[in-house]
Amino acid sequence: MPSYENNKGFSLGIRRVVRATLLFIGMQEQERLSAEFEQLLRGAGLDLVELVSSRHRGSVQVRAVVYSRTGTGTKECVTAHRLIYPRLQIIFAIEDPYLEVTSPGIDRVLKTPREYGIFAGKGIKILLRDETEWIHGRLVGLEEEKLIIDGRDGRESYALAEVAKARLDSTQEGD
Repeated sequence: MPSYENNKGFSLGIRRVVRATLLFIGMQEQERLSAEFEQLLRGAGLDLVELVSSRHRGSVQVRAVVYSRTGTGTKECVTAHRLIYPRLQIIFAIEDPYLEVTSPGIDRVLKTPREYGIFAGKGIKILLRDETEWIHGRLVGLEEEKLIIDGRDGRESYALAEVAKARLDSTQEGD
């Protein structure tokens, strides 16, 4: 006959599996939302840079970062909000989801390889692993896991695995 401790351990094991399953479903939902909103925003000339969603006590909270190559201001954020909000109401069947829409900011840290394509042509600075000086240039893009920038000495490429941090560099804008 199993002891109380074994039952407790079994119960905890089931809880872990359930939590992991819920997390996995959440990741699938996040990817589905991102794909849907990317397409929706693209029609308005906007790029979806980042989407973070969470559920808390029956409510849904969504934060979207959008970008327009012609400039991202209040008008673009309002446009994105007006496009996304009704879809959130339908998808989650709730009347008042929380939605925050922002621009990427002038010195955004680039977090995903996809962002290198979105911000191609913008000023960038990168910090390589085991280095202390930032490298400045204009972002060309990402090709075969290599970050390509137009730097002071011409076109340069760096293995993405060697880049410790990359961020937009607003000091180069207007050059």
